[in-house]
Amino acid sequence: MSKKQDFDTMVRKMIKGSDVIVEVIDARFPSLSRAKRYENMVKRDRSKKLLVAMNKVDLVPDKIVQKWRDILNDERIDVIPTSARERLSTKILRNSIIRAVGKDFFYITACFIGLPNTGKSSLINILKGRSSAPVAPIPGFTRALQVLRITTRLRIFDTPGVIPTKLSLGDQILLGVIKPEKLPDYQKAAWALVHRIDQINPNAITETYEIEYESPPEFIEKFAEKRHKRKKGGELDLDTAAVIFMTEHINKARIPVWENPEEYLRKKEENV
Repeated sequence: MSKKQDFDTMVRKMIKGSDVIVEVIDARFPSLSRAKRYENMVKRDRSKKLLVAMNKVDLVPDKIVQKWRDILNDERIDVIPTSARERLSTKILRNSIIRAVGKDFFYITACFIGLPNTGKSSLINILKGRSSAPVAPIPGFTRALQVLRITTRLRIFDTPGVIPTKLSLGDQILLGVIKPEKLPDYQKAAWALVHRIDQINPNAITETYEIEYESPPEFIEKFAEKRHKRKKGGELDLDTAAVIFMTEHINKARIPVWENPEEYLRKKEENV
């Protein structure tokens, strides 16, 4: 069995063994960071409740967050805007998980799913706090899958790994699901990121770095010059510059860029 198949099997076991499924998405890129195949799996089972934690709302204007919340609510998805970094609404998230199953359930099991870099682990760590304690792995699950006791009533599946999804290279880097240093061609990857950001917000990179450019390769060259990245002999070190640019986007969220909810609605109507 491939790693992709093994991961899919593990996620499905988590979902089947949980009362509440919390999908963590990136508030900057809500449609791109959703795992709809698992959402649909949960929706088909009336015994389970799906909650979406729209994390990193501190990086997006409030009006954009509210618009995306309205869109997801219209799709019958309960959304809790959160920020692990600012510890925003984490108590609301915990209480929402407990309320989702009603009073008939004393013990509640929840699992968190989501792409890398959405803040899934950070939210779990905040919910854990210092008083939480690990309990024995559930039989039939991989040994890496642990269960954490959050409160007397609430237990959460904590598992490593990623949700496989079909994304372009530009979207993978945009979402931060892949580490720049693991890419085979740093420059081409950085070009893909520049191109993707330009599609979403054409002025974001120029306004952030104060660099005018006509193409992604030109931007990386000017970025290398501005950061004084050169090899021995004076040649521009474009690989190093490319990695720095991608890392600043992924780890520091330096570029203010987010999906346009109106564009999402337009494309959705076109596909109806």
